[in-house]
Amino acid sequence: MTVFSTPASADGPVRSVLFVCTGNVCRSPFAELLLRTQVAGLAVASRGTYALVDSEMEQQMAGQLSLRGVSSAGFRSRQLEIEDLEADLVLTMSDRQRALILEENPAAARRTGQLGHVPELLSLTGGAPLTRERVADWSRRSHPAGRNVPDPYRRSPETAARSAQMIDDLVAQLADLLQRRAPEAPRR
Repeated sequence: MTVFSTPASADGPVRSVLFVCTGNVCRSPFAELLLRTQVAGLAVASRGTYALVDSEMEQQMAGQLSLRGVSSAGFRSRQLEIEDLEADLVLTMSDRQRALILEENPAAARRTGQLGHVPELLSLTGGAPLTRERVADWSRRSHPAGRNVPDPYRRSPETAARSAQMIDDLVAQLADLLQRRAPEAPRR
């Protein structure tokens, strides 16, 4: 069952976002649940490249999410399926996950990038609303290395806090970008 349905048009506003990490129990659900609270009317999901299928969110990251006033109750991890890549914007937590997606599904290249490269996406839009065409342009560009979100799975509370803060900052930038609207036509 597909979560997203992308319009036939090559351009238009971004209406769906998919976050991808490895196990789908730490980073991607954190980003999914956080973005859902910040942008109304947006289809948001998360998946794992090697998901711990049907697991709850990892305790430390769920705690970090709770500190931000967001509950992880009811979340269950899911395996990434090809249909999930129909999202208008697919954001991975690492360059390795992006490479894996593109190796298996080259058609997703125009929609897939790293969450750590959201600042470049923000810069590329120049204050304009985010469209699928801008996402495609951004996904084809070269970006700085070293922007992976650290994996907090079975690591220290400090690592979880650092990952959570990094995701929080990037999701806030993404939310701002997604909430921009095209200027209205003048009334006659």
